[in-house]
Amino acid sequence: MNLARHPRIVAGLCTAAVLACASVPAVFLTAVDAAVLGRSAAVQNAYTAPTPKGEDYYILSQLTARQRQSSWAYAPPNEQDASLALKMYIAAQNSLESMLNGYDYRDTVNAALQSLADQGVIDASWAQWATDWEESEYYQAYNGQSYALDVPYYTTDSLGFVTLKRFALEQGSLYTVFSLTMDSRTGVMTQVWISAPRQGEEAPPAPDEAGLRAFAAQAGLESLGDWAVPEETPYSHALYSQNGQALITAAVSPYQYSGWANNTTITGDRWFLSLSLEPCSPEELPTLVS
Repeated sequence: MNLARHPRIVAGLCTAAVLACASVPAVFLTAVDAAVLGRSAAVQNAYTAPTPKGEDYYILSQLTARQRQSSWAYAPPNEQDASLALKMYIAAQNSLESMLNGYDYRDTVNAALQSLADQGVIDASWAQWATDWEESEYYQAYNGQSYALDVPYYTTDSLGFVTLKRFALEQGSLYTVFSLTMDSRTGVMTQVWISAPRQGEEAPPAPDEAGLRAFAAQAGLESLGDWAVPEETPYSHALYSQNGQALITAAVSPYQYSGWANNTTITGDRWFLSLSLEPCSPEELPTLVS
């Protein structure tokens, strides 16, 4: 039979040959899978997931670097770490006169504190006190410059941590309403301090364990996996991670503001909220003194 005269038969034979060749690997792999799945073998070194460490997390690495570099700057020369000699740490400024007007960051502050309230980290009243911008007072500083007090002021350290503060007047004396420290690259909040007028004997509550866990979560640290209330420590509200060697503490307490205005000492009864995330090795974790 002359195949050239029967193109359909030729095409059919070619197709059959291609399909047969294509099925060979599948048949082989199926046979191998059946053989492998049919028996078990002991694994010499079973896989274990790596334990997360503080150095695996950007924000903890930054906080550790700040702690080490700032402590080096104040250490006696014979105790300074030579490896940090070229890593000069420049701290953030604290006074109103040395900070920059942060009018553009009012919304940033509002959103950050409201986020903490929404997540249950802080009581909503703390956020409301901190972001009450209605009063348009001005402060006349000793350098002769006038500063608006209805805006936050900000400063940045050499590692990129931004401190935002709001100031107000207590009988003509300047005091700090809030101080909020954030990482400029990620927006993670590491420290919160808020002052409020003391009215009555009860203050808004300090963050509970769930609130502290939410604070860890906003820092991206919930995956450390071992946050727990530390035992035998002086902290009434705290969480510690052995894996990350990180400590979160919170406190609410009364204090008496003391200032100076018009040649007169000014005092005022107030509450404060303090919330912070810091690196802390097990050896550095404070314990109760019996």
